[in-house]
Amino acid sequence: MADMKMIALALFLCASLAASTGALSRDLDMNLKERPVMKVVRLLQDTRAELQHDLDDDKAVHEQLTCWCEENDREKTAAIEAGEAKQTELEAYLGEAAAQEAQLKNKAGITLKEINSDEAALQQAATLQSKEVKEFELDEVGLIKAIGACQQAMIVLKEHSGTGFAQLRSVAEGLQRAR
Repeated sequence: MADMKMIALALFLCASLAASTGALSRDLDMNLKERPVMKVVRLLQDTRAELQHDLDDDKAVHEQLTCWCEENDREKTAAIEAGEAKQTELEAYLGEAAAQEAQLKNKAGITLKEINSDEAALQQAATLQSKEVKEFELDEVGLIKAIGACQQAMIVLKEHSGTGFAQLRSVAEGLQRAR
């Protein structure tokens, strides 16, 4: 019986050991999952995953910005070069325009002097013409009176001479045509 008691005790111990090993294994698994160190490890793993995701996003944004900056730099450099070339062109044009302006001002001054001279000459010519017209009108009046007197003289001579003078007649006709 003592052997039986020993066997029963050994069986009891084995069963207890097996039950406690299963319970211990379960407790150990639970404890490992809920331990503070494991929580920190899980938190660090989650943070690492988030940081890796943020790093990938930042790399993509960095590539886009780098591309934009390089393209923008090329465009701005080209625009600056074009602006500088245009500025040089406009400065040259301004120099030419200033020279042309000076030349035109000089020419305008000469032309103004010519116009003033021509106006003075025109005024003198108008005064001279007016004087000549008055002299002509006086001469014309005198000549008309002389023609009239000659016609009267021919009439008188015709009455007294009968046939008249052919020479006087041709002179009178010439005077009438000259009128």
